[in-house]
Amino acid sequence: MAHSFAGLAGEFPDVIAEIFELTSTDPEFRRLAEEFEDVTHALAEAESSIEDDAFSNREALQARRDELRETLCAILCDMTGDAQWCDQVPLESPARRSRRSAA
Repeated sequence: MAHSFAGLAGEFPDVIAEIFELTSTDPEFRRLAEEFEDVTHALAEAESSIEDDAFSNREALQARRDELRETLCAILCDMTGDAQWCDQVPLESPARRSRRSAA
């Protein structure tokens, strides 16, 4: 599936250029961004469903979307150093890591 990353750009409008740079240069970021787009799309479909099992599916999708968003915020924090993204990653989060020190 081709990804436009429109949902990701909408979620992080201040760093659109960085998102497109990372999706073209960082395979792990691209994988996470694609999954974020897929989960966001699936969540939108689940939210419009009238099926009985849609509620539990929405909860699981929302939890995964939140995890992905936290990880993406951590990567954007490492790339930009901007507190806007850094502050959205709890200190105890497994997503908090320094990619710069590994480079």
